[in-house]
Amino acid sequence: MRLVVIGAVAAGLSGAYSAMKNIEDLEVIVLEKGTDVSYGACGMPYLIGGTIDEESKLIAKDAREIVADGVDLRLRHEAVGVDFSLKEVKVRDLDKGQDIVVPYDLLLIGTGANAVWIPGTKGVDGVFTLNTLEDSRNISSFIEERKVTKAVIVGGGYKGVEMLEALHDLGIKADMIEMEESILNTFDPDVSSITEKYLRDEGFAIHLGEKLDHLETDTYGGTGERVSKVVTDKGTYDAELVILTLGVRPATGFLEGTGIEMTKGAIVTDLEGRTNIPGVYAAGDCAMVFDFVAGIDRYLPLGTNSNKMGKLSGLSMAGKPVRFRGVQSSGYVKVLGMEQSQTGMTDTAAKRMGLDFGSVLVRTRDRSGYYPGSRNLYVKLTYLKKDGRLIGAQMAGETGTAIRIQGLVPAIYADLTVYDLEYMDFGYAPPFNSVWDSINVAASKAVRSLSGT
Repeated sequence: MRLVVIGAVAAGLSGAYSAMKNIEDLEVIVLEKGTDVSYGACGMPYLIGGTIDEESKLIAKDAREIVADGVDLRLRHEAVGVDFSLKEVKVRDLDKGQDIVVPYDLLLIGTGANAVWIPGTKGVDGVFTLNTLEDSRNISSFIEERKVTKAVIVGGGYKGVEMLEALHDLGIKADMIEMEESILNTFDPDVSSITEKYLRDEGFAIHLGEKLDHLETDTYGGTGERVSKVVTDKGTYDAELVILTLGVRPATGFLEGTGIEMTKGAIVTDLEGRTNIPGVYAAGDCAMVFDFVAGIDRYLPLGTNSNKMGKLSGLSMAGKPVRFRGVQSSGYVKVLGMEQSQTGMTDTAAKRMGLDFGSVLVRTRDRSGYYPGSRNLYVKLTYLKKDGRLIGAQMAGETGTAIRIQGLVPAIYADLTVYDLEYMDFGYAPPFNSVWDSINVAASKAVRSLSGT
């Protein structure tokens, strides 16, 4: 039996190895249009900023190791079409400029996603996105060669604020432009505003509610035009470097018109990665994933989801039973000394779904008040009014805050209520928390709100 995998990063290789471990005598062909494989894309801002000192540390397995494991890895081979009726992938050998056909018995699509560009920005010298390992190399090389001192980041999501830190670590002054009224808008504004205030207090220029209009260029060393200014609908900002962190879109253009079910370009799958085409699976940033808290399929391009769904696809191919309810939108972000984390639904999402919900935001301390170094720790809980069931949680605070959300991930998974959490017996010692843990305090406030006291 032959498994063909399209894509050799997180989802594709997770699926390939999962299938190989569980299906005897399986032939595995992995097609990858680039030359970089099996790397941790989430670490790229830290590589650029110098926190991670070697690119090799981001690579889980290099090409030689993958081939040694028995995988037929074909680099610079781009899937340009699929005939599901014939079970064939049309592949372009980018080195030879030739098209070939690769038959399959099982197919896993793990093509990932493409970075979003604003019209008129692609190809301008000094303007980059950060989506691949090659992108990170290009940014680092540009910074070193041009001795960049001033940059603009367009987009205030996870990657944008991580790049703000990376550029700060390199001594580069950077402005951030965000078209929404808050940064980190996967969080509720009252939570992300905590980190926004921290950044402003640290001297960072954050421009909210501004939309990029166009770029201005000048001549660099007689070699051509380079970016010099970023012009928005509200202001103009000097820039030697512009990094666009505007999100991604599924890299599935080659599947249009083939009959595979997609939503806005993202492949629709079940809980085990199956598509509507028999024998065809999809995982990672090219596919939807089921959010069991919201009860809907969502596009959530996260490394955790890519690895999970890749592994689950391989197990499904092997007929192995799995227990998986779906994901719950858990995530962390860090910028300098500030951290945020979330799991489940935000107030914004609950409101959009028309749920009858309540929420509380409390400011507590991350250690006992009398213990040296005690700092603010913010906890927000979102819950259903009918029974107090916890459907979302968010946290913000200084170093060490984000990991605390892990205590609320299983609470949501297990359908616990704020009543359950009010007196839950969390561990205690003065260097770590107060006798009433921050989660207890937040839950108690939620209970009082529900009882009207």
